Amino acid sequence: MKICWFKDSKIGHEKQVHAILDNLALSQDILIEERYTSNPVWLELLLYLLKIKPKQDSIPDIIIGAGSKTTIPMLRYKIDSKTKVISVMKPQFFESKFDLIVAPRHDYKVVPDNVFTYIGSIAKVNINPELEDIGLIVIGGVNKHFNFDDDYLISQIDFVISLFPDTNWIVFNSRRTPESFNERIKKNTSIQKFIDVTKNFEPLNDYLPKAKFKFVTPDSVNMIFESLSSSGETYLFDMHSSRENKITRLIDEVKNNKYAGFLEEKYLENSEIKIITLNKPNTLHDTFREVEKIVYEIEKRFKK
Repeated sequence: MKICWFKDSKIGHEKQVHAILDNLALSQDILIEERYTSNPVWLELLLYLLKIKPKQDSIPDIIIGAGSKTTIPMLRYKIDSKTKVISVMKPQFFESKFDLIVAPRHDYKVVPDNVFTYIGSIAKVNINPELEDIGLIVIGGVNKHFNFDDDYLISQIDFVISLFPDTNWIVFNSRRTPESFNERIKKNTSIQKFIDVTKNFEPLNDYLPKAKFKFVTPDSVNMIFESLSSSGETYLFDMHSSRENKITRLIDEVKNNKYAGFLEEKYLENSEIKIITLNKPNTLHDTFREVEKIVYEIEKRFKK
């Protein structure tokens, strides 16, 4: 199976396509050609409307990509009706022109025939029966969905560490994490390792499949579903919503269904004193396997 993968150089987008192709390779012999998008969207749109096709040496079976910059280049590259074009994420243009769109369920109220939806985001499945006594703390940062409150978040981290004092705690930040927060984490002697991704990058995937506990801020949606797709318990920190939108509703769904546990602040009964509590996830839920469902759908629709 020949696959042409259009890339936009965004790590989050490429990781999702990578997870699909890795899973597809378990059941199919695939040959991947990678193409990077370089033209501005307006130029690609003009070339598409003028029906100017790019040169290509062979005809792929599947064209796939994620992100708005890949949408029109993928459609332009299709010159044979046998080629199937797959958009990972809801495209901004020409939805009906795609043979398959795989997108988060919250993107569609009514799902068209050429769309397959999944929960959250796409991630590699990591099953590990021998978890280590590692606790991961994954911090996002300033965002448009939730309020990033240094003091409240630090108090939650201290609370979590107090519950599991024998666990080896490793903290990952992000490029959005305020420097004031980073400095406070560095001074916390209960944390065994702080990985500042802007200075001493280490792959999170080296730790994710073997960690017993994983605590993630709710603004880090992709990371939440990477964690839910791995063995071990996933928990969400409490961050107050700036406003209700599809992301905050998704996080509420994760908590309400107990896919992940979560921290929350409550008043003591008959008191004005607030305390932080930990709600456990439902252990009967299986590890998320959304990528496997997507690959099954691709194979079912496009059998050769």
